[in-house]
Amino acid sequence: MLRMITAFLLLLSLSAVAQQQSKEELQRKTQQLLKEIEDVKQDLAEAQKNKKASLGVLRGIEKKINIRNQVIQNIKGEVYYVEKDIIKTYREIDTLKQELTTLKDQYAQSVVYAYKNRSNYDFLNFLFSAGSFADALKRVSYLKTYRSYRAQKAGDILRTQQLLEEKVASLSGKRQEKTKALDLEGKQKAELEEEKKEKDKVVAQYSSQEKQLRNMLANREKERKQLQNAIAAVIKREKEAALKKEREEAARKKAEAAANNTNTNATAATGTATKPTNGAKPNPPTATTTVKKRETSVLENTPEGLIRSQQFEENRGSLPWPVDKCVVTLKYGTNMIPGFGSRPIEVPSDGITMEVSQGSNVKAVFEGEVNSVFPVGDRYVVMVKHGKYFTTYSNLQGIAVSKGQKVSPGQVLGRAALNDEGVGEVSFQIDTEKGTQNPEAWLRRR
Repeated sequence: MLRMITAFLLLLSLSAVAQQQSKEELQRKTQQLLKEIEDVKQDLAEAQKNKKASLGVLRGIEKKINIRNQVIQNIKGEVYYVEKDIIKTYREIDTLKQELTTLKDQYAQSVVYAYKNRSNYDFLNFLFSAGSFADALKRVSYLKTYRSYRAQKAGDILRTQQLLEEKVASLSGKRQEKTKALDLEGKQKAELEEEKKEKDKVVAQYSSQEKQLRNMLANREKERKQLQNAIAAVIKREKEAALKKEREEAARKKAEAAANNTNTNATAATGTATKPTNGAKPNPPTATTTVKKRETSVLENTPEGLIRSQQFEENRGSLPWPVDKCVVTLKYGTNMIPGFGSRPIEVPSDGITMEVSQGSNVKAVFEGEVNSVFPVGDRYVVMVKHGKYFTTYSNLQGIAVSKGQKVSPGQVLGRAALNDEGVGEVSFQIDTEKGTQNPEAWLRRR
């Protein structure tokens, strides 16, 4: 009884961990996460080649810690399912034991009865005491059925014993599976503690260089604002050009309509009316086609611009990353950098910043047109237009494209330059005339 209560309480504590996933799904995800950790380790090894702490190293360690926590939670979920199987097996074993006891008792009773009525005299007496021939036949059938019942009970006992042995063996296997999972959990927890120490060490290095880091972040913020102003100016210029083109087109259509109206009036004055030829009748008004509502922009005032915007939107969540390998150091929005007293430093970001190897190729994520190449500090920025969307790649060197050039997905735009820490870095963002977008919502999951 105590064993059952303890197991029940354990199931309650682990049920929240398992959620709605199966044990097989948890095991598969655990293996995927462990592979992710190995990939992060490789990226970190690349980032640590300069033998100094960097934001990329810190973010890489944090990513490892987050994934490791997920692994531990998945293993807890696996243990939950194994415990559930063990309890179920215990119940099945108890049920089989009770069933086996009942079968043995029933078989024993039948054996005792058969022993007491074992003589041929009793058998014949039972038959000849029948009131009629039909009754005698029924008694013969009953005796056959009784013998068959005894044989069936004997077979049931053998099968139940075999099933019981299988369940006991299965229980042993489940216990081994649980032990293996708990061993893996223990190893993951040990790895987690080492990674936390590794993070503390990097944070301590950062803390010792607080003044330099604050200066670097101040310079980064200055460049961020400069970049945003430049992007806003480019989009404003594109929007004004589109509006001008739209006004010119409207004026042209108005002039054409006025000319057509003049010709119509002149024809009416001569008394000749235009009639449909070949008995044709004017076309009736067509029904309005239902189209999925989407926010339009003046930047889509050409068929090409509209198609490009729609294609870009259709690829949301599946765009390729602009670099092959990286550690994301700054995410979209406000980032918190720990290590300076009780309050971390807040660092805003209009896109994502990636730490990469110096000179890594930076590639276009979608087809479009280069609408601007300009410097920020001693590094360069490339902006590519995709209808009403703009992708911006900054902190580049060795620019490989020029303004007005058409680019395709995966085409090299330039190479990654060093940041103020002496580490290769690239920033990537997506904008519309309405403001910035979260790039990670558009890029495929790594």
